[in-house]
Amino acid sequence: MLKTTLTVLITLLTFQTLRAADVYSMRRCVLLPITDSVGGAIGADVYDQVEKFIKQDNWCHYRSASGLLNVFSRYRENLPQHLETKEVLKVVADKLQAGSLIRVNLKNEIDGIEVSLDIIGGDGETLLFSEKSLVNNGDIDLIVQNIRNWLAIYAKIIPYDGKITGILGDQITLDIGKTYPISIGNEIIVKRLKKEIKHPLLKKVVEWDAISLATGKIFNISENQALAVIKIYRSEEKLRIGDWVTIDQASQSREGQLKFAKNKSYKVGSLGEGSAYLLMSSSSLSSSDTSSSRRLGGSLVGFTLRGEGWITRNYFVNGEITRSFGSFKKNSGTATKSTYNTKYNTFKIGGGYKYLPLGFFYGPQVNFFGGYSFYTFSPESSPSDALGEAEFSGFHLGVNGSAPFKKIYRGFIRAEFIPFPSFGDSDGVYGGAKSASVLQLELGVRYKYNSSLSFDGSLELTSADAKFNGNVKNFSSQNSILRLGGTLAF
Repeated sequence: MLKTTLTVLITLLTFQTLRAADVYSMRRCVLLPITDSVGGAIGADVYDQVEKFIKQDNWCHYRSASGLLNVFSRYRENLPQHLETKEVLKVVADKLQAGSLIRVNLKNEIDGIEVSLDIIGGDGETLLFSEKSLVNNGDIDLIVQNIRNWLAIYAKIIPYDGKITGILGDQITLDIGKTYPISIGNEIIVKRLKKEIKHPLLKKVVEWDAISLATGKIFNISENQALAVIKIYRSEEKLRIGDWVTIDQASQSREGQLKFAKNKSYKVGSLGEGSAYLLMSSSSLSSSDTSSSRRLGGSLVGFTLRGEGWITRNYFVNGEITRSFGSFKKNSGTATKSTYNTKYNTFKIGGGYKYLPLGFFYGPQVNFFGGYSFYTFSPESSPSDALGEAEFSGFHLGVNGSAPFKKIYRGFIRAEFIPFPSFGDSDGVYGGAKSASVLQLELGVRYKYNSSLSFDGSLELTSADAKFNGNVKNFSSQNSILRLGGTLAF
């Protein structure tokens, strides 16, 4: 009797499902014909392997395009252009009721094959995801692996687990079933999209602004859908077909537990990231004149603020401000004071190019950058000790690289220098410099706490040196800086 009642209920709920294209879930996907520049010789093999992978994975309710292949074959010569057309993509989405159209293009280049992947929404024009990479030697296995990596990332940034496809009072039907990692008793959150936020230059969706409408619990699961009952309404707005549903992964009940451990969401920030650190350094200053030399040392404390904005997927702008202070004591040589109040300040601004060896944002990265730097070393002025404020400035060049390890950790290294720094002497102690140099090296690790926040630690070594022709012969500074803080994607 109960089984019959549930069957009738499912039938009633499903009666009003799939009424319009806005119901098409991003988790209903179709792989479009893969185009290449060699008459399909590579595309066919790549298509077979990628399709097999998608069918075996559980993030996507795969919708086969085999019924449309004969249609596509009529336009083989201009197929890439047709697959760029909104009207064609909209027809495919409507025919297959898919919300994620996976488009792959392979293009021969002199030093390899350029692999590009775009995922378009059910309206035929909204760019949900886009990546590009260059694969050497036309290695099909490597091409497929790149595509698999990208699809895995896309699956994690889908902002919902399912959509509402039917409503009857307080009971709703969801378009996810036994093939998806859910269990009876799981709590759900119902949300509604308010607007999509697109990157101003990339034009792809980078954030979904949604509001919470209600919470409930799943009480029945069939092969391709699930039933849930709403327990609490958090808004006066009525639920609608097409509203989003996310599964509360922390919820469990006696009726069942999660069958699969859901991966954490690692979405890239919309426009960039900002970092804030507290720092402690072990530093030293030394100077010499025609009659003596001296070396001071001590500890400084302070902070560093850093920011990076992504102009496109590969080009960025960045900046840094560091402020620290403390007091130094004599380590060696002659000095007229027992302690010297000291400050160390840095200002940087610039930009660069982000190289993605594997073609996707969460893999290894190598950044080549340049810009303008200004370093100020400010011991308490003492002309008799050949000590005063020293300013190094100029255009800097650098490279930094990072790579993930153990899933939630990323190691990074940075090397930077000013090829031809200028030296400033605001206290009039040193005079003009005949030569100067600034070198910097940083090593660190980042722990990914959640999709937008990470905790960072690093050790930075900075060396600055200047030589003079006058009474003062040399000024140099050595700083070993320990930074601890966090980075927030925005």
